[in-house]
Amino acid sequence: MVLLRLLPSGSGSLRTGEGNMRDRQLTRVMSLVATSFLLAAPGLSSQDVGTISGRITNAITGAPLVDAVVALLRSTRTATTDADGKYVIDSVSPGLVKVRTNLLGFLPITSDYYTVLPKATVDVSFKLAPLAFNVSGVEVTGERPNTRASFPGAIVVRKEQLPQRGNILNALQGVVAGVKITGRRDDTRIVMRGNVNGVLYVIDGTIITPPLTFYLDSRDVECVEIRRGSASANEFRKSINSPRYSGVILIWTTGSKIARPAACF
Repeated sequence: MVLLRLLPSGSGSLRTGEGNMRDRQLTRVMSLVATSFLLAAPGLSSQDVGTISGRITNAITGAPLVDAVVALLRSTRTATTDADGKYVIDSVSPGLVKVRTNLLGFLPITSDYYTVLPKATVDVSFKLAPLAFNVSGVEVTGERPNTRASFPGAIVVRKEQLPQRGNILNALQGVVAGVKITGRRDDTRIVMRGNVNGVLYVIDGTIITPPLTFYLDSRDVECVEIRRGSASANEFRKSINSPRYSGVILIWTTGSKIARPAACF
């Protein structure tokens, strides 16, 4: 214990020079005493810290993951896994912490809260799921398109080749060479180049003989097959009366289930 006795500065028994010297000595003594009290005070030394460690593995195969980055949230403390998938983050301040890990090609994971205690090690391990992984085989099933062979020499026109709007017959005149439209809307006829005979029409499997009495917008048509020559109508001969046709135009509308040429798809 240090006892201090303060002397009145105005004491008549002290000269001015001696008073100043005593004041300086007193200041030095008080400074030394204050320093000794600060050094002896409890709880002001360096804070004890903890450690976080763990192992990062592949969630599918269980193999260790190398070079995965592990980081403490809201901190600059990080670590990288070694060849065994292990990591260590030391000098972690005590308290609640969250850990996040990520690796290219895997889904990143953030842990729940863990409590870090002084001079203790907390195990935080992860199993990372791959973003993609190899499989032994994939079986794909589907419905085979309802197709048939095209007539020899036929011309097939798909929907994307047709105008977006307008009578399908007028559209063919501009798309297929040698096709010419004659007559009015209620008596429209198509003439094939070099032939004066009429053309047979088959719409979704239904045979229509000229003159035409319908209007079919091209936006409702999926595919058209144009056959040239009288032989093209032979497969429909049992359903028609006229002995000769210059060709056949087969039309499939949107949603039709009738078999169509493979070239329509």
